[in-house]
Amino acid sequence: MTLRSLFLPVYRLLFTAVILLLAAAGYCLYSILWVARVIKKLIIVCFLLLLCVVGLGAYAYYYTMMPMGESAETVQITIERGTSARAVADSLEAHGIVRSADALFYYLRFSGISAKIQSGLFTFVKGEGALSASEKLLKSQTIDQQIFIKEGFTVEQTASRFAAEMGIDSAEFVRLCYDAEFIKSTGINANSLEGYLFPDTYRFSGKCDAALILRRMTARFNEVWATVAGDSAIMAKYNVHQIITLASIVEKEATLPSERGKIAGVFHNRLRLGWPLGADPTVRYIFRKFDGPLYRSELNVDSPYNTRRFKGLPPGPICSPGLGAIAASAKPDTTKAMFFVAKWDGSGAHDFSVTNAEHDRKKYEIRRQNELRLKKKGSQ
Repeated sequence: MTLRSLFLPVYRLLFTAVILLLAAAGYCLYSILWVARVIKKLIIVCFLLLLCVVGLGAYAYYYTMMPMGESAETVQITIERGTSARAVADSLEAHGIVRSADALFYYLRFSGISAKIQSGLFTFVKGEGALSASEKLLKSQTIDQQIFIKEGFTVEQTASRFAAEMGIDSAEFVRLCYDAEFIKSTGINANSLEGYLFPDTYRFSGKCDAALILRRMTARFNEVWATVAGDSAIMAKYNVHQIITLASIVEKEATLPSERGKIAGVFHNRLRLGWPLGADPTVRYIFRKFDGPLYRSELNVDSPYNTRRFKGLPPGPICSPGLGAIAASAKPDTTKAMFFVAKWDGSGAHDFSVTNAEHDRKKYEIRRQNELRLKKKGSQ
């Protein structure tokens, strides 16, 4: 056996192995090149998709957030306390300030501006866009709030009005009205501010609390009281608190301004003779029952405010009287009348009487006419 014949199988095996390795390497290289081509295509596709997304995003941002065009027209919008970001966005879209309420809403939410939106008055330019408008929502202009307090309101009714209109703490408002130190600081000489919250139209700028409002109202009372020109004899006999107490009863009894002086005159006559005033509004004040019938048990209640049972003035006012009732109580009409009764015909007028017998006849006649009126109305 020759050496050549001995190594020939080995050479063949090695050659075959090399061929196989080269083939495998070729396939690997081909696979790599194929994958590279696929990845390249994917990269190109992803890049194109990214460009589209960025382009669309930029367009959407520009379209929804940037100005809609030049405009000189301004729009004023008032945003009340507690208004939601959604409602604000809808309002701005409705007024033509932004293109999309949804875009503005989500921008306000994700930027954190929605939690910082202030209440107040805002001036926008029509079409100015969401970006500019959202910045303005952080800077409100102060609004003068106008509140009307009508004659005859009690402390609680006044507190409720300010709570509803200005969001003040009604419980704190009422508490201060009965706080001795606070009352003293207002210059009012009384145990409460009942009767001294002068009914008027008030304007407040910016945020107000109960104390500030009460100081304004009592200051207004002091200002008005200084203008009252009362009868010298009455002003000498009664102090401010007593006149305001009587005025509060006149305020509740006199529906017609023209009758205030005469009703006050009747009450002064009764006080002079030591008669009970007999005013139902003082009984209503005890129960805070301002409409509906009063029952016998209520009319007989044992309270110093029950002017049907007890002579003289009650301990204090039952509401805040206006200037008309105050002036009438300080300078009443001269009259011999000792009684009056509502006519019940819807006019608000009263019938006045000098004697109890005359008063009873008028009450009976008024009651009879009212029953006939109701019967006629029911038959129609």
